[in-house]
Amino acid sequence: MALKEELERQGNWLFKYRSFLPLSILMLGVLVLIQTSLKNSDSVCTKYYEVLCLLVSTIGLVIRIYTVGYTPKNTSGRNTSEGQVAETLNTSGIYSIVRHPLYLGNFFMWLGPAMFTENIWFIISFVLFYWI
Repeated sequence: MALKEELERQGNWLFKYRSFLPLSILMLGVLVLIQTSLKNSDSVCTKYYEVLCLLVSTIGLVIRIYTVGYTPKNTSGRNTSEGQVAETLNTSGIYSIVRHPLYLGNFFMWLGPAMFTENIWFIISFVLFYWI
């Protein structure tokens, strides 16, 4: 029972600070980018790779725009102290493919800057951290 309570406590903490955690990852990514640039000063990102990173982030933004734009009314919303906001469960559109399309969009939006560092270990660490 102690493990279940600990996991619930950690999950609540991660959910509470989910808006600020990516900023710490971004700061770490900037440090990795600087370190990589100093080590490989002649092989900084090529234009094609920069465009690929931008494209990955743009795909995430498009997923978020599509999700918000085509979600039927009264199927989404934050739960408040008054109770459940959504009247029905949304299982149509992008929600029929992905359970949390906004999180998927966020993942791709942050994957672009992570890829921009050109550090494979940072990219793998980012993916694993985001999975948690």
